[in-house]
Parts: sequence; structure tokens; C-alpha cells
Amino acid sequence: MSRSIRVLHVDDDEALLDLTKTMLEREHDSMVVETETDAHEALSKLDGDATYDCIVSDYDMPGMDGLTFLSAVQERHHDLPFILFTGKGSEEIASRAISAGVTEYLQKGGGTDRYLVLANRIDNAVAKYRAERERRKSRERYRALIEYSSDSVAILDAEGVFQYVSPAAEGILGYPPEELVGTSSFEYVHPDDRESVKTAFRECLDDPSVRPTATYRFEHGDGTWHVLESRAANRRDDPAVEGFVVNTRDVTEQHEAKQQLREERELFDAALDALPDTFYISHPDGTAWRWNQALQDLMGYTEQEMRELPPEQFFAEEDRERIASVIEEVHAGETVVYEARVLTKSGETVPKRLSATMLTDDDGEPMALCGIGVDTDLSPEGVD
Repeated sequence: MSRSIRVLHVDDDEALLDLTKTMLEREHDSMVVETETDAHEALSKLDGDATYDCIVSDYDMPGMDGLTFLSAVQERHHDLPFILFTGKGSEEIASRAISAGVTEYLQKGGGTDRYLVLANRIDNAVAKYRAERERRKSRERYRALIEYSSDSVAILDAEGVFQYVSPAAEGILGYPPEELVGTSSFEYVHPDDRESVKTAFRECLDDPSVRPTATYRFEHGDGTWHVLESRAANRRDDPAVEGFVVNTRDVTEQHEAKQQLREERELFDAALDALPDTFYISHPDGTAWRWNQALQDLMGYTEQEMRELPPEQFFAEEDRERIASVIEEVHAGETVVYEARVLTKSGETVPKRLSATMLTDDDGEPMALCGIGVDTDLSPEGVD
């Protein structure tokens, strides 16, 4: 069911008002026409609770002519469609009407076909008015959402130039939004990261379904380099946006924490690899997790093979029952020192004195088994 179109027709000729109302409502079954013979009274209706989708007005009226009426309507509703439907036509009036911002200018007369033309003009003007109003509301809703976001939200054009920047940007990027608008977003990206960021942007430009995420260094307003993470969406076809929406957050602290963790892990791995004895950390079920190079060299397996083998495969068959028992004891909270024969990939058995203990979290829940293995002078027959 189509929405009704409410029209306010103002003309000092009552007979013409009645005829126009009849013809318009006959031509357009969803059109509702209200009439008024006095422009001042029409303005009172606009100032009240009544709402209209279009104004149709004569030009030559006592007390207030059509263009003065148009100006008064524009003060109240600047974008409300206004059609000047007059019998007093001239190039001068038409020019003045167009300059004043009238939506349509149409002369009376020409038989009943003129009312069909008027109905079509009203219909088109209202459709455009409603579409623009919805577009404006959508923009306002969208702006309200992004302005209250804790992330920086920017809209870029196809060249990567800032068209809009949310208030949160100043706290994240270090620049007032108005300083960024009109500048290229790529100018602030570290030279070593710029090409990768541009590549991600081009992917989004070429395929609107792609929503790339980029992590890069950005020159903050204080002159330092901050690590940012941005996610872009191509919304060029959305009339409420008409650009690329880029959500950005500062991940400098997380990046530095990861870097520190990476460095600590590298140091830990280097320390483990420097041990002459074998060292291992396994999951609570005994499957391999981390180990040092001495253990991998002894076993002869690749890293992938080490991860995929069940724990019993690392030991001679006659020691596997003991290994299962050790795992149970460790789960019971004991630290176990035992001797067993390690079975290498080549089939060689190497006697080792091993230790095993359970690492737990703050709640006492098992996290991992860890231990160390040292050479033993015991012969295979002397192994317990």
C-alpha cells in the first residue's frame, strides 16, 4: 500500500480549489488535498500540528503573493516541496520563482490534462523530498553512532583523503578532526608500511565485499610513531556514507607487549637450546608442546613429527607402562624422578634419568608437564 501524499493548496479562488482537489485526488488515489484561500491561514496550519508533503500555491493572491508565501514557508520548512501553480505567467515571475527556490513552476489552464501534469509534478517532488529526508536521517543516525564510538571513525574518498573524522580521532591520532579533513590519510603512515596499507585499501576499492584489516605505524600528533589497527569497509554506494568507513584503534601497548613477549620467548628458547641436557614441556596428557634442540637432535624427528607422536612412542616398549604410571603420579601432584630408555626415530634406545613435574595455574588447574633428562651410565639392563 502506497503512502498517502498530503497536499496543501492555497488559492483565493474557491471554485478552482474545489476543482483542483477533485482532479488531483481522482488522478492519484493516495493523494489527500487540503485547501486554504488565505496564505496567512495556511502559515498558521504549518505552524500548528498539521504536516504536509507538498505546498501548491497561486501567485497573485490578496494580502500575500505566492513568492512571499514561499519565503515564509522556507523559513519554517526550507526543503518542503513548493509548486507555484498560477494563471499569471510571465518570464519575469518564472525567473523570480526559480531564483527564490521554488520546486516547480506550472501555469494553470490547458484543460484537464494540466491537472494530470500537476499530479505528476507533485508525485515526483514528494518522492524526491522523502528520499532526501530519509537520506538525511540516515546520515544523522550514522553520525550519532560514530561520534559516540571510542574508536576513531573516518570516511575516506577513493583517493584515501579524509572526508570526515570523528571526535574520538583526536585522542587516538593526536590531531583535531578539522586538521585531518582534506588531507591524505597515507601521508601519516610510516614509509615502510605505506605500500601495504595502500594495497589493503585498493583491495577494498576493487571489491566492496572485502573488509581488510591493516596494522601499521602512524605519525601521531605529538611526533611519535603509534601502532594503529584499522578496518575498512567500502560504503561508496550507501547514500548515507558515500565513501570508505575506516575504524581505527591504537594498539601500541598491545604491539609492544607482543614484541616483549616475543623477545622473552626467543631468549627462553635460546637458554633452553644452550642446555646440554634434554628439556621438555608437554601438555597435561603428555603430548609434546615445547622442547629444546638437544631433545630434538637426540630423537631425530622433525618438529611436526614430535608434535604428532603420542607420548609412549618416545620410549622403549618395555618402559611404556612405567611412563603411563609416571603421568598418573604427576597428575596426583608428585614430582617424579625415574629412569627410562628413550626410543629415537632410528630405533636406538638411549637410557636417561628423567624428572617430571606438573605446572599449574593460580587456581591449581594443570597447565603442563615439564622435565629434564640427563645421561645415565646405567646399561639398559639396569634401568628400572
